[in-house]
Amino acid sequence: MLYERLTFRSRPRYYAQLDNPVARGLVKPGDPPIKQLSIREMVARDHRQAAQVRADNQHWLAPWEASVAPGYPPEDMELEAFIRRSARLVRQRRYYPFAVYADEQLVGQVTIGDIALGASHSGNLGYWVAEAYSGRGVITAAVAMVLDLCLGAPYLHRVEINIRPENKVSLRVVQKLGLRFEGRKQNFYCIAGSWADHLGYAATAEEIPAGGYVAQLEKRARLKEKEA
Repeated sequence: MLYERLTFRSRPRYYAQLDNPVARGLVKPGDPPIKQLSIREMVARDHRQAAQVRADNQHWLAPWEASVAPGYPPEDMELEAFIRRSARLVRQRRYYPFAVYADEQLVGQVTIGDIALGASHSGNLGYWVAEAYSGRGVITAAVAMVLDLCLGAPYLHRVEINIRPENKVSLRVVQKLGLRFEGRKQNFYCIAGSWADHLGYAATAEEIPAGGYVAQLEKRARLKEKEA
């Protein structure tokens, strides 16, 4: 695996890459085949591309989409305004958006937002993946890469992930990664126009497994292969 900081317009751009993820047991074989999986800190062109992928997968993603809460003022979610706001938050170290690429095809996104610095250094992590790549371990490996990249000094001390109890596909991600369950949060997020309960999972820098989360996934894959 390769972790790098790439220069983009005078600021670092973060990047991680996994070669041969299928052979390493990190991604299930299937169609489309995947020879390389990578995450890249998003810039404007990635956001525009992600918007198109999300539109193409609207039927798949819509049931789990966060929405403006009834009675509260909406933010400007027009794409170009969102891109400008995202760039500002990235510069302030309060937002880490990563595009997920399978063989140079954008197939999903992992984002850490709502970041609090100071005494906390914590954030909320969310993710989505295109339907054609779901169920193969793609987003699990991508989340593992993001955690390895961002969790720990000088970046974040704590990351939490909140998931609808009905979203079994998303719950498998945190379960495979072995993240700590913190409990049920009542009416936590507004989803598809209604307040919804979520199950909270978290990880701190002290809980990073030996070698990191990607290494842990590989180890589990090897053990599973021996047991088969």
